[in-house]
Amino acid sequence: MRTSLDRLEPGQRGRVLALGLLPGERESLSRLGLIPGTELRCVCRSPLGDPAAYRFRGIEAALRRRDAERIEVELL
Repeated sequence: MRTSLDRLEPGQRGRVLALGLLPGERESLSRLGLIPGTELRCVCRSPLGDPAAYRFRGIEAALRRRDAERIEVELL
């Protein structure tokens, strides 16, 4: 099932399908290894729900909801 990254609940896993971000934003995340095909897991959300932490390629990164909702993932 396809969805956006911001819809993953803590503990859920997904695979990145597409990054619908601006070039500078896409480049920053690509440097971290967040590219199509990357498997990730939502680790947790802040108390107010934004940002959320995701684990991929051995790192944890926090993404704001406005960025995560433009990243398309397939649920695993």
